[in-house]
Amino acid sequence: MKTNTTELAAHLARLAPNRPANWVANDANLFRRLAMRAKRNAENLCNGYVEQEAYDKRVNRIKLAALEVLCFYDGMTLSVGGDPRGCCFYLKHPKLPGNTWGGAESGFGVW
Repeated sequence: MKTNTTELAAHLARLAPNRPANWVANDANLFRRLAMRAKRNAENLCNGYVEQEAYDKRVNRIKLAALEVLCFYDGMTLSVGGDPRGCCFYLKHPKLPGNTWGGAESGFGVW
């Protein structure tokens, strides 16, 4: 099940009530784009289109782009990578529900 951008924005708005709504919506869009990039990179690694070193560099760029926004959401962490058959981008915060087979402890999967 893919994450609805509106659903993600609603969860982010609860975590940063003082952040303007249009910025929260932009953050949700950014997380969705980064999640799609992370999944595509994992698929390319799995299919042998990129080497591990190039994959690691791409994942680091994704993390850096996400960290610029994560500072507005206190206590939120990020996990990038994993099996390309599932979710490859997770946001973790105690107030975020789990929306994957891993449950709440795996985080909120952004697809």
